[in-house]
Amino acid sequence: SISMTTCSTLFAMGMMPLCLFVYTKIWTDSNAIVLPYNSIGISLVALIIPVSFGMYVNHRWPSKAKIILKIGSIVGAILIVLIAVVGGILYKGSWIISPKLWIIGTIFPAAGYSLGFLLARVAGLSWHRCRTVSLETGMQNTQLCSTIVQLSFSPEQLELMFTFPLLYSIFQLLFALLILGAYRVYRRHRVKTKTDVEKVEEKEDSKSTSSHAKINGGFVSNET
Repeated sequence: SISMTTCSTLFAMGMMPLCLFVYTKIWTDSNAIVLPYNSIGISLVALIIPVSFGMYVNHRWPSKAKIILKIGSIVGAILIVLIAVVGGILYKGSWIISPKLWIIGTIFPAAGYSLGFLLARVAGLSWHRCRTVSLETGMQNTQLCSTIVQLSFSPEQLELMFTFPLLYSIFQLLFALLILGAYRVYRRHRVKTKTDVEKVEEKEDSKSTSSHAKINGGFVSNET
């Protein structure tokens, strides 16, 4: 997961401007959009450095890395909530969403999770890696997207542009929770069923052993 995040962040330096250049030609003049590449580069480097530091700490001090992971997860979750609340307050116009955007915002995360898993299976990856690829494909960095959008467009355009990362972040978390919940139920049911089967087999083995012992209860070896 960390390796995929690092690679996608590095490739984003070139692929993100290329994608914007290709896609914006459909609906507007590409020369009209001025992207602050220095700011994008700084934000991407700011993501790579903590990931690299985390990999080094995890390799050098595994026990301390677990403590840092717990603290970082809590702080990260609080920051995500704060960013979402502040963004929703600052850009109130973004909540006026057309039905088309609702549909697109719903389809994109679901397509990411599904295609990521299916393509990983086609590539012959193991079950655990397929799950990782699926989550990495469906869970995109909407915070980075929101930052780039805020740096790239005017305040008037921002109310329209800010809508999609907002929708995507909501539905990617919703689908992730649904997938996780379904997987936990499946795991619990599978383990329970497996345990029940093992108990039945143990009972049958004990019954067959006891009946065999009764039939041959008086047998005494006379080899000596």
